Amino acid sequence: MKKRKGRYQHTSPNKANNRKYTSYEDVPLREYKDSDPVPNNLTKKFLKVFLVVFLSVVALLALTNLNYLTPDNISHWIQYDLLGKTEGEGYPVKYNGTLVSPGNFSIMDKAPVYCSDTSIVVLNSNAGEYQNRQHAFANPILKTTPSCSIVYNSDASSFKLLNRNNITYNGTADKKILDADISTNGSYGLLTSGSDYLSELSVYKSDNTKKYSYSFADYYINKVSVNGGGTRAALSGLSAKNGSVVSVIYVLDFSQENYMQKYEVEDSYIYDVCYLDNDNVLAVGNTAAYHINVDNGKRTMIPYNSRTLTTYCFSKSYGLLLSLSANPDGRDCDIVAVNGNGEKETTVSTDSRIVSLDYKNNKITALIPSEIRIYDLEGKQLTSMKVASDAKKACMSDNNTLYILGTSNISKLDVEYK
Repeated sequence: MKKRKGRYQHTSPNKANNRKYTSYEDVPLREYKDSDPVPNNLTKKFLKVFLVVFLSVVALLALTNLNYLTPDNISHWIQYDLLGKTEGEGYPVKYNGTLVSPGNFSIMDKAPVYCSDTSIVVLNSNAGEYQNRQHAFANPILKTTPSCSIVYNSDASSFKLLNRNNITYNGTADKKILDADISTNGSYGLLTSGSDYLSELSVYKSDNTKKYSYSFADYYINKVSVNGGGTRAALSGLSAKNGSVVSVIYVLDFSQENYMQKYEVEDSYIYDVCYLDNDNVLAVGNTAAYHINVDNGKRTMIPYNSRTLTTYCFSKSYGLLLSLSANPDGRDCDIVAVNGNGEKETTVSTDSRIVSLDYKNNKITALIPSEIRIYDLEGKQLTSMKVASDAKKACMSDNNTLYILGTSNISKLDVEYK
């Protein structure tokens, strides 16, 4: 029988010497390279071109945003733009801080903006943050326009200017700020307590250079409203005369040394004043509202007829909304709409207390406990929607969107018309 070879058969040395093999331990490292590598000179050229383009873009952005290149804004860009913190997770969203007063919640550039006891925040439509800036104001007050805002520390001297994305200026007044206002073109007025006078108005251009000042010696002026073009202002204040309160309304033109118009109102306290886009002035008092035609100097009183003012809302584009109640406790309110010519355009009777009013897109938004009602300027109710019982203010962003301030959060409501 033929002998079977074993599985592991010994190979002769001669045959082993004839086998070809490669030991990678003996091959130089340069021979491990890819057979078709990217040339070094091409890689270097690409990196050089990329670096030149990148630096050019950075230089262009730096030149066009030179005023905003502060450490705070750079930090904001890294956190909220580069790291994607602006996306948001939807409404409702808890606001920063422990308190937001209704007066410090508004709409700027169709975005909800608020100032709490700790922060100034602008939100996007999905509750992400365009910006979130801390402040150290003990008593912050927010005033807004459609494109920019001012926040000042009442009875102190600090203030901030902002647009939707940035704090554009951090300022300090010479004296304590009593009130402030900003126009749509960025110019602004600071009403301060005076050393030699009771009050003083200082007006600044959008580049923060001072262009006008006016001092008040006879009246304690505490409210200011700058017109949209930043050329005029309406102010209100009070004094005492023969043991009674006398209120006053001033109209100033920043091109004139003396005041344009001055109106005294006896036995009445004026709460607020507004310079309208049609160049007229409206003021709200405790017993009546007042309309001033700046062109001819005519003053018109809009009496409350013994009703109690519960809340109000100015609109520079339209006029004034009043909530008047026949009951001292504020029940069963009437909404009175006064247009820019001082005419009562409509009166809407409700069966409830009015918490807040807003005017936008030719519509009146009324917040009552647990409900929002929207009316047109003829007084017709267009829709009603349920809201949380803790709602404190409702602001219309556009024709179909409302933002609601609650006791601890901000919610969004899509409007459905009947």
